[in-house]
Parts: sequence; structure tokens; C-alpha cells
Amino acid sequence: MKNSFENPILDNLECLLCINCEDSDWRQSAEFVLCGKCQHKYVISRSGKVLTVENHIMEENWEKVSEGFNLLKGNEHPIRINKIGGPRISQLRKILDVQGLSVNLGSGQDNYAGFLNLDLGDYSPVHVIADFTKIPLVDESVQLVACNSVLEHIYDYEKVVREITRITKRGGFLYLCVPLMSIRHHKYDYHRWTSAGLKKLVEENFTILESGACRGVAYSMISYIDALLTHKVKNTVALWVCHRIWRILSFPLLLIRDDSDEEYQALANTIYVLAKKN
Repeated sequence: MKNSFENPILDNLECLLCINCEDSDWRQSAEFVLCGKCQHKYVISRSGKVLTVENHIMEENWEKVSEGFNLLKGNEHPIRINKIGGPRISQLRKILDVQGLSVNLGSGQDNYAGFLNLDLGDYSPVHVIADFTKIPLVDESVQLVACNSVLEHIYDYEKVVREITRITKRGGFLYLCVPLMSIRHHKYDYHRWTSAGLKKLVEENFTILESGACRGVAYSMISYIDALLTHKVKNTVALWVCHRIWRILSFPLLLIRDDSDEEYQALANTIYVLAKKN
């Protein structure tokens, strides 16, 4: 079957779960995959994506779904340096020596080598369009799940955590990153976690290997002041000047070393855990 891009799930249909009858016996054609047990059908789009839900995000970019809610308004990237603590998702398979199926849950526009991309949106790199409260993957079929800044956008996040636990193999890994001191950044933005709260989400079924700040204190302070300026300064020229002055004044904050202790994590913009399933 020829599509505009390679979809790894079509070569691993034994890992695909029928959300109707929870079976994994599939028949494949150019237009769909069909459950051999209940005849439930997943459509394959022209671009090669597998659609497991009818009601999905049609926009090509997640930001367009926010319907204008944006506290930074025109200065969406006040921090030009991409300073990230902890492991990078793109390096996790190598770091953890993962050979099996790896899933980027809520991948958005990201596309890392070796990952199956799942999202509710019809974004270009996505392989499987899915509802994360009922992930269409077989129990214990995934060796590595990466989920970066996704849970805050899902009101029933506990269902997602249960699904992540279900699909992860024993001995498999989970990288989970969530916001702590982060401004509300989308219309659908419901939750925040402390490091203790994040660990509590997973510690019943996973052993924490490491935790830390993904985006540190600088991201918290810079984005908050930048958003406040955008919200309060109405004159366009004055706002431009204020943004530029704050960018200069705030630059030393980016030189702060990111620590892994819980005191520093309590000040961070986003935090993460890397865990192994028991």
C-alpha cells in the first residue's frame, strides 16, 4: 500500500487494538483496517493516517484550536534559547536502549525517529489519530511512552494515566512532562502539578528513575512578566519597547543552572519524571 508517508502501525497491526471489542485481529486494505472479530473499521486517510475516532481535531496546528486565547499575543516566543533540562525525547530510545515499539503520545508537530505518533489532531507527522482516554493499542505492547506537556489539556487525565499504564510493557519506560509554574497557554488547559503530585500519578505502577525541571526558573519568570506586559500595556509602540527592555534585563536568568532537587523543581516552568514499569 502506498501513502504519502510511512505509517509504522500498518507494519505492526498486532499492536493495534479495536476499541469496539478489544481484539487485535485485523484485515487491511488500501482504505481501512477491519477488525476480524467485530468488523469495526478504522479508516486510513489519504495521507496514510489511521483514524480511530470520528471526532478529532481537523486543524493542521494545535494553536489554531485555542480560538484566540493567547496571553502572549504577538510575542509568543519571548525566550529564544531552547534551554531544556533532562533527557530529550529524541534521545530516549538510545539512552534507554529501547528496541521495541515507542510511542509519542500527543506528538503534535513533533516527529522523532523511531516513534509512533499518536494525537487527537490531524497534524502532519501523526500516524494514529486517537482519543487518549481509550488508546487503540494492545495491553503491554509499548516499550517506551513519551508524553510531553499533554496531560494539562485533558480534563480526565487520570484515565489517560491508566491507559498509559495498560499499554506499557513490564520493564518498559515512561517519560512524562507536565507544567507547574506555567501560565495558562491554551483554551483547553486545565491542570498543574507539583513534583510530588507528578510522582504520585505514576508511582503505584512505575519506579521513578529520575525527575527534574524540563524548563526551569527562567522560563517561569520570563514568560509571566512578558504575559503581564502584553495584558496591561495597550499602546503598541510602548509594548514593543517594554518587551525589548525585558528581554535584555531577563537574559541573565537564562544563565541560572538547572538543579534536579525538589526545591528547584518547585520553581520550574515544567517538570518531568522518567520511570520504569514494575
